[in-house]
Amino acid sequence: MTLAQLQDQMKKAMGRLGASVTVVTSHDGTRKYAMTATAVSSVSMDPPALLVCVNRDTGLHQALSGGFNFCVNILYEDQQDISDTCAWKEKGENKFNLGDWQQGDDDIPYLANAQASIFCDLDDAHIYGSHCIYIGKVKKIITREEISPLMFLAGNYFSPPKA
Repeated sequence: MTLAQLQDQMKKAMGRLGASVTVVTSHDGTRKYAMTATAVSSVSMDPPALLVCVNRDTGLHQALSGGFNFCVNILYEDQQDISDTCAWKEKGENKFNLGDWQQGDDDIPYLANAQASIFCDLDDAHIYGSHCIYIGKVKKIITREEISPLMFLAGNYFSPPKA
């Protein structure tokens, strides 16, 4: 099996792993960064920590590799347009033209009406292939009362039944 065939099969397999859609944000003291991501996971409850996988070709990687903190914004069911904007529709700080973005600690942008916004202090990083795995210690969380996350499965957005 060739590498290209294995990569194609990997994409198909991972398309079967449903995930919550997030926008990971940061601020490097000069500019804001945002990237849509589904490769986000909790790492530990003691201490509370998350990991995010970031392609090393992105602007967000520049900020995080510089040691800047980040926020994971878990999107609500009606925020597909924000996901698309931060994934491919806009570049740079134009990603923040859509949505109710506020400034948190360290001037890190967060989406005020997200399902949840989880602020993290960058704690560790590991390069693997085309990506870097960033681990952040959770320092603050803002949650929305209603539970209805935006999900992604097999190349499509959906929302699960209300909890």
